Amino acid sequence: PGPMGVHLRDYPMLEKAGGRARSGWEFDANDWWLEEHGLIMPKPDFPLPPGRYIVTGDREVTTTLSVREGGVWELAEGTLYDVTHLPCRAARYSPMDKGATPANANAAEFPVTPGAKMPSVRGCKGQDYAVVFVIAIEQ
Repeated sequence: PGPMGVHLRDYPMLEKAGGRARSGWEFDANDWWLEEHGLIMPKPDFPLPPGRYIVTGDREVTTTLSVREGGVWELAEGTLYDVTHLPCRAARYSPMDKGATPANANAAEFPVTPGAKMPSVRGCKGQDYAVVFVIAIEQ
């Protein structure tokens, strides 16, 4: 997220601002994201709409990702691991306990080791995500 992200230590300021980040995105206390450096980030745009995308993990494989209606997808070459940018991670969190927020995250667990699972956050359910770079959209 770069400059769009909000450091965990700055979560109290995000709360005081009514959930509006300096860069303009809105924090959703019921569905929020952290990236591998411990930055609270805006929700990514997904799922990808049907289409053909050129994807890479910025390693060895660059290929076409075909997404069909209903979210069914396939790669023309390689595996999901091959097109995953290993250093980048993100996780989506939703509170299971009343009052569970990013303030419950342990900042000492960031940055996350490349390829490792994202840390759990007390009181929240988390879903780990890998990052794939979309470098072009086929017309």
